[in-house]
Amino acid sequence: MQERCFDALRAPVLRVTGLDIPYPPPLLEDAHLPGVGRVLAGLRRLLPDGGQGGRRPTPVSLTEVEPAPGDRTSLLPDLGEGLAEAEVLEWTVAVGDSVTHDQPVVEVETAKSVVALPTPFAGTVTALHCRAGEIVEVGAPLLSVAEAAPEGDSGAVLTGYGTGGARRATRNGVAWVQHTSQNQPQSRPQNRPVNNGPSAAPADRQPGLRLPLDAVAEKFVRTHRDTPAVTIWADADATALLAARDTLGTGLLTLLARAALTGLAAFPALNARVDDARSEIVRLPQVHLGFAAQTDDGLVVPVVRDADRLPLDDLATELRRLTGLARRGALPVEHRTGGTFTLNNYGVLGVDGATPLLNHPQAAMLSIGRLVERPWAVDGRGEVREIVHLSLTFDHRVCDGGTAAGFLRHVIDGITAP
Repeated sequence: MQERCFDALRAPVLRVTGLDIPYPPPLLEDAHLPGVGRVLAGLRRLLPDGGQGGRRPTPVSLTEVEPAPGDRTSLLPDLGEGLAEAEVLEWTVAVGDSVTHDQPVVEVETAKSVVALPTPFAGTVTALHCRAGEIVEVGAPLLSVAEAAPEGDSGAVLTGYGTGGARRATRNGVAWVQHTSQNQPQSRPQNRPVNNGPSAAPADRQPGLRLPLDAVAEKFVRTHRDTPAVTIWADADATALLAARDTLGTGLLTLLARAALTGLAAFPALNARVDDARSEIVRLPQVHLGFAAQTDDGLVVPVVRDADRLPLDDLATELRRLTGLARRGALPVEHRTGGTFTLNNYGVLGVDGATPLLNHPQAAMLSIGRLVERPWAVDGRGEVREIVHLSLTFDHRVCDGGTAAGFLRHVIDGITAP
């Protein structure tokens, strides 16, 4: 009855909680209980003025000043997680306003988060290319700016979203302001089975519950369809790895990452991507290491930029920092995108092996299963040792089986004698 009343309200309605359950477990409270951020985001989407009261509304005219040929246009950048589009929630500038480098100008919402995007250009806004409420694809124009005199490079430089042609990613610049990583309420309607009383159809004839596909579903299909992936695997004695963890005072993930990085140094063919449009393999000079992190909102893949240049202690610090940001929902966009190789530690889920999908457009992924005690031959003697299952999934277009096997053996050597 409560759900029927909810559906019958003659007013804009948007759910700001999780689906109804008696009470969520502690780890899932934030995913079910309404928070300030969710309520404000819902108001911005439902109210005519975006819930801003006396604040200046979003301008209706998108091009009150005609963009000149020399104006600089900002595009919607890749927001990570395979998401191909975002909804424009609110413009914080209007045509004719002056903007500075890295000034947040628009809030957009993806299936994962609400993000405030900065402008990499300073000057006067000459055009807004989309209205609040519109769905914009990655790479589409957002706003145009007549640039003022150069003031130096912006700190908001991301892959595909640079200043003055710069193509580097900054680690310390505050490029993006992420408000929440919790799943935002979806505007699309949900189909709910309704019990209309005695005349309703029998329970076994009720229609099933329809749920929208996750935004990354299309990425999974594309990866499975377009990538000739192969998985090879082997077991390794991790007893020495555990001893090294205790001796060095660092985590297993750090030592596994180091083993993967030394393997990529010896077999760089796996740090690559395929340019399908030009039928070319692109071997990448830097290693930006992605690693799987489980959060209350699902799996997130933070990216350690230039991981191959970090000493062990700095690598451990960066892995801890990014894991903490991911679990708090504060992972910057520059650490969500641009990975060249992924380390997938699914052993924490209690499974031995898997054949994962590659993280497109990456060409390889190293996966680590759980640690288990097993009988193992050591110098001709049978002993109980800590054994870990390793697998390498790779795009067969970038290398043959010999190269892949050589990489996996190199990683195993790094585990058995760290």
